Amino acid sequence: MAEISEPAGESGTQASLEALLTEVTVLANQLRKLRTLILRRDDSPSSGLSILQTLGRIGPQTVPDVARALGMSRQNIQVLVNRLESQAYVAVIPNPAHKRSGLVELTERGRRSLAVVIEREAASLEALLPHVSQSRLVPAASLLRQLRELLSGKELPPAEIAEARLSPKPAQAPRRPARRRKPASPTAESPVTDEPIEPDEEEFPVNLL
Repeated sequence: MAEISEPAGESGTQASLEALLTEVTVLANQLRKLRTLILRRDDSPSSGLSILQTLGRIGPQTVPDVARALGMSRQNIQVLVNRLESQAYVAVIPNPAHKRSGLVELTERGRRSLAVVIEREAASLEALLPHVSQSRLVPAASLLRQLRELLSGKELPPAEIAEARLSPKPAQAPRRPARRRKPASPTAESPVTDEPIEPDEEEFPVNLL
């Protein structure tokens, strides 16, 4: 198995990350092709298999719950669930916790189809076991999970928010001290009274009102 060389320099980490994500994309495409070949051999749904796997793993779920588990939009999951339901792979049953959001569960046909696919996939992946070890698989899975959570925003804020937090705040202009009006000196034309003097408009800036 060819080893991926580690680039040197300041951009080495970024280049390694890009190489890793490229390999992940290619690997996902290869797995998708393998699954397509398996599905063609049996009476299995051509789309929505990940939904069957999710339901088989954690039991009946609402459409929003399945969407969160798969990192997909609720609208896309709803379209796939409707298709699977029309093909009798899943059924929507009442949800005691939410009257308007039913639970999606596997039917007997869905369970049989899922069991066949799991068995065929396991047999195909078994050929990889002599070439990998658990000591390498465990940290690899942990790294991919961390990257997935980072990209989904579960561990770090979106880039726009992060940049806003890191960028310095614009300096505010110093506030001009309030100008006090000198009291008028007593004259014949301006007698001294106990009435308060009207404040200058600049004494109370508009942005403080």
